[in-house]
Amino acid sequence: MQENESRKHFKDWMKFLDENEVKFQLMTASLYLTAYDLLIDTIIRKIEEFYTDGFDENGFIIGERYKTEVRGLYKKDIVIASTKWLVKNNVISESELVRIKLFKKHRNELAHELTKMISDSDSNTKTEFISEIRDLYFKIQKWWFIEYEVQINPDLAHLDTDKLDYNEVLMMQMLPMNYMVNIVNDEIEKRANRKKQSSQHGV
Repeated sequence: MQENESRKHFKDWMKFLDENEVKFQLMTASLYLTAYDLLIDTIIRKIEEFYTDGFDENGFIIGERYKTEVRGLYKKDIVIASTKWLVKNNVISESELVRIKLFKKHRNELAHELTKMISDSDSNTKTEFISEIRDLYFKIQKWWFIEYEVQINPDLAHLDTDKLDYNEVLMMQMLPMNYMVNIVNDEIEKRANRKKQSSQHGV
């Protein structure tokens, strides 16, 4: 037992003293937080816009239906309420709602326990979640384009939504998210190469 604790203590210090690993954890954590916040901000904001009934000197006026049809789904947390609305309207599935809850849990872990990512050998930024977040973001953006923007914009009424290339249509919306995913993937590759070189040199 004591030997295992000593080995764990050693691995923790080796991680903390590895400058490249610390940079990797901090960079990917930052990008994860940014990607997650972009997803959640979009989810909440687009639903609010859907329920907007004009505006006044204080900004947009959100209709009374929003309180019952969105907030009423889960009064404790607007993130969960909004994602439940997406499930109810067949934008995402129940399993994807479960994934968002998992993304949220890891987001809170990174925000409140970031030191673990650089000093605990058993803790790492869940970089694999970032691509999932990007894919879910794309799916939601696509739904809003087809079911909302095309329906209210007469300039888009002629479009055949079944034949569109949505990577092109949503290129500007996806640009920040794709940019972050590309950076993370590059850093993962660099990290893997460093570990491979270290093992080859017996480090």
